[in-house]
Amino acid sequence: MKQLLPFKVGYETYALPLIEVQEVVENQKVHPFLGAPAIIAGAIAFHGRIVPVINLAQLLGFTAGQIGPRLIVLINTRGPVALGVDQVSAIISPEIKPANRMQNHTERNYIDDVINWEGEMISLFDLDQLQDELVSLCTQRGG
Repeated sequence: MKQLLPFKVGYETYALPLIEVQEVVENQKVHPFLGAPAIIAGAIAFHGRIVPVINLAQLLGFTAGQIGPRLIVLINTRGPVALGVDQVSAIISPEIKPANRMQNHTERNYIDDVINWEGEMISLFDLDQLQDELVSLCTQRGG
């Protein structure tokens, strides 16, 4: 059974595999990157490292605005990255099987699957697609 960390961006609920999460931090000062793509909100100092912060609301096509007050710092093979989210919920351990998968969900970017957890639709966030997008952005901008 896979453990997931649910979080909200706007009114939608998403989840990440807990094994991909290093830490959730709050009220961290995000320092802007001049000339960075719109989805890069800036960076934080995190345990002696500079960690880029992704504005998930911007990435997912919500109305552009400030990043959420909570940051989910991910463990990543190319270095850590933080996701700005509005709210983080308690860890869940759903059995992802056909009975709780949502039927007829629309194909959307950055969504790997959609499940029904206790009556709530939760979109499983696709970290591989996010990683590909970040690599593409870095390549376009010369590193």
